[in-house]
Amino acid sequence: MLSPEPTDDWSNHAQDYQRLFAPLTGYIGRSMVRVIERRLPANPRILDVACGPGHLAVAVGISLLEAGQGGGRVLALDRSPAMVGMVEQAVAREGLKPLVDCVAGDGELLEFEDHTFDAVFSCFGIFLFADRAAGWREAARVLRPGGYFVTSVWRGLEDNELARIQAEALQASLPARIREARPGPDWEGLLTREGLSQEVSGEAPFVDLEVRELAATLVLASPADLWRGMQGNPVTGRLLRECTPAEFARVERAVLARLEDQAGGMDAPVFLPTSCHILSARRG
Repeated sequence: MLSPEPTDDWSNHAQDYQRLFAPLTGYIGRSMVRVIERRLPANPRILDVACGPGHLAVAVGISLLEAGQGGGRVLALDRSPAMVGMVEQAVAREGLKPLVDCVAGDGELLEFEDHTFDAVFSCFGIFLFADRAAGWREAARVLRPGGYFVTSVWRGLEDNELARIQAEALQASLPARIREARPGPDWEGLLTREGLSQEVSGEAPFVDLEVRELAATLVLASPADLWRGMQGNPVTGRLLRECTPAEFARVERAVLARLEDQAGGMDAPVFLPTSCHILSARRG
């Protein structure tokens, strides 16, 4: 398994992530809120783990305000200082202080008392942790009994064109010494409905698990946008940084050729269908 990604890697990627990928993940995060918002108590305490730019936390805050529940509290948490800064800007822009707050913190070791929150969310967060088991356990620990947990995880390559294009291009063009030294994260067991349910329920006292599929399409202005995102992404970017200049150029040609074929031209928009699983559960 790849070692934990340095916080600075995500901070360095934050601006590109916000511009290129957050339109997709933000939509999915807002959809996750809808899954349980009618089941929450009045004025709930909510935690968003590995919150990224904060689209989910902001959506929860707006939902609470619209429902007249200004006594609720939403805490967004992320390891990346740059992401925390983005959330703070969004909260100020939407006028959500003090309803929504954001702090830097470690989702594998949450600094909160047991049974603190009515709901915990993690949109494509915990599944990236070096110690996912700790992430699932910590999410359950800080939930009150009966509280709700909602998380999202990408489905496999056959259901995810965005991931498949990147994986196929890298597999075909990366030097063997890099591919073999870094076999990639151990996500295989999480990519099915059954695998996700089994891992989460096996690590933490969750009950009434439900897993639903959500399909969406990422639209980028050109193939160059995805290539830029791949260079900054902490997972693919680490692989690319190990290439020599000649190897890097070969990978670049392979990725852009694959994307140009997909888009129909280097100046054409790229439509990349994706699919994820959204798991919801209660704390037993």
